[in-house]
Amino acid sequence: MLRFFATHQSLLLLVHLLFATQESISASMVQQREAFLQAELAIKQGRPNDADAIMGELKDYPLFPYLLYQKLLLELDKTSVVKDYLNHYGQYREAILLRQRWLEHLAKQNEWSAYSTHYHETDNINLQCNYFFSLSQLSREKEAWAGAERLWQTGSSLPESCNRLFDLWRASPHFTIDHVWRRFGLAMQADNLSLADNLQAMLPQELMKQAELWRHVHANPRLILSCETLNPQAPVSAQIFSHGIDRLAADEPLSAQIAWLSHKNRFDINHLEIARLDRRTALALAGQRLPQAGAYLQDIPHDNADVQTRAWQVRAALSWQDWPGVLKAIERLPPEERKSDQWTYWKARSLESLGDEEGAKENYQIASKVMDYFGFNAADQLGMEYAIVSKPARIDEVELTQLAETAPFPAIRELLTLNREGWARSEWFHAIKSLSSDRLLTAAKLAQGWGQDNLALHTASKAGAGDDLSLRFPLGFKSILLETAQLRAADPSIVYAMVRRESAFDSNAGSTAGARGLMQLMPSTGELMARHLGEMPPSANSLLEPERNLRYGISYLKELLDKFGNHFALAIAAYNAGPTRVERWLPAEHPLPADLWVETIPIIETRQYVAAVLSYAIIYQAQLSQPWRRIREFLPVVPPGSKSAAKPDRSVSVQVCD
Repeated sequence: MLRFFATHQSLLLLVHLLFATQESISASMVQQREAFLQAELAIKQGRPNDADAIMGELKDYPLFPYLLYQKLLLELDKTSVVKDYLNHYGQYREAILLRQRWLEHLAKQNEWSAYSTHYHETDNINLQCNYFFSLSQLSREKEAWAGAERLWQTGSSLPESCNRLFDLWRASPHFTIDHVWRRFGLAMQADNLSLADNLQAMLPQELMKQAELWRHVHANPRLILSCETLNPQAPVSAQIFSHGIDRLAADEPLSAQIAWLSHKNRFDINHLEIARLDRRTALALAGQRLPQAGAYLQDIPHDNADVQTRAWQVRAALSWQDWPGVLKAIERLPPEERKSDQWTYWKARSLESLGDEEGAKENYQIASKVMDYFGFNAADQLGMEYAIVSKPARIDEVELTQLAETAPFPAIRELLTLNREGWARSEWFHAIKSLSSDRLLTAAKLAQGWGQDNLALHTASKAGAGDDLSLRFPLGFKSILLETAQLRAADPSIVYAMVRRESAFDSNAGSTAGARGLMQLMPSTGELMARHLGEMPPSANSLLEPERNLRYGISYLKELLDKFGNHFALAIAAYNAGPTRVERWLPAEHPLPADLWVETIPIIETRQYVAAVLSYAIIYQAQLSQPWRRIREFLPVVPPGSKSAAKPDRSVSVQVCD
């Protein structure tokens, strides 16, 4: 009894010491965070001595490298200190940023020898231009002019720092007027008219007229329909004609196709450009669902077809439900494409439509083994269970702990604690670049343990962890999402699927077009939904609030479902591409099977979006353990629409030239 009492007392003492140690560590970390914020403020306010006094006590704090980085940005002339930082903290993203700022500083000081020594290969055009300029200053002109020529070949505007490099190169015998003309063409193709203006001013008089003609064709591509516009014998007329075809195909594909077939033999166009424009015009016709597309697509020689063209050769036959034509187009695909679950499914559909039940069943069974849109549709055709299998990744706890303690991961965790999410994300993606696939999976589990679903999802995808559904299809924002979906009478599996596709659970996500938040709402859509719900117009930043974003996004989805007769595929397509486009894509006269309609959506992004959201919804049903709905329930027959006529060409009148 005494021995038990003594042992019991020892355990209590050990537990007490353990908790006391943890409380001490926690208190120390809180103090370090406060000191970090004070030091950071001192740096921002230009009080380096005060910052130094505080930083002396923070050398073991995870964010010490970030403080030192911020301080060194104000002390770039301290070469030895900067070099020490780059050597000691090379695993941090801040080392790359510091090197960039230091090189910019060296360039301003005209320290070209040091610049060329410490330059590392980078995608930063400004640094590249300065590097090649530094070579020109160190009597390494051959390398400098080769670099200048490479950078010059773009239709994009370049930083001003490139001008002094280009000025020296242009003064050398290595620069010719052909360089100007080639870049002028690239600028026109990129629709960069301000750059084209600058380049046009460098052209000699005999090319100035051609440049002006090119600009006229750029503004009004219908000019190429006339024989008088271009003289095939004139310099660069072939380039101008090709450019006009490209521009015309965007709005008037039938006119572009007829002009291309009628006039291309008049010009000296190389075989690669001919192959490109054959594809361009045929795909433009297919994109507007014009009936001529199928014939032109089939006429493209096998060697000139790319993946997209071959896919549209199948889709052109599908759009007319030409099942023998579908089979023929699928058989022409290269083996690695033909064996995909997508074309295996459509082969099965074709065989079934032609009465080959055994062949159809065999191909449906092959496709049904894949956990995606086509696999689920194939399983529905056979009345089979879906191939939804989750194999959670098994990560050794020791490996997980080791990675969590390896720089810069402790710093990332601390940034997240301080709500520096943007900074933490940037550091995370820099950190995982150098990880092996095994370590990537460990990192994905680490992010998951931290509650960072977006980071976990992206990292798992990079690791190829397709079987761990908890990583690939997380249930982030669960209480808010389920509550909001219930209030709006929305299917939570669809909402989860859309959040997964739209933002991958990054509540701060934003697109170049201005979409924001979990469901990637445009500000105009947010304002519209607020008005419909009787709320004040939201600010752009308030759309990042998860609850508000979900409320407006689900409300918008519900309105689209009402508009399209509760047809999920149509509503989801409208969420991505806009309701006006979807109305235009509806069949003109007869109902169309929904799988056919989805497969022939003209815009690749929308086609993939609809397929992804519907397949994700099936998986989220399993994740949420909610009542089961087959994918065919989301894909009823698509009814014809009154606005479904393809956008007509203007009158097609192409001259026949001598």
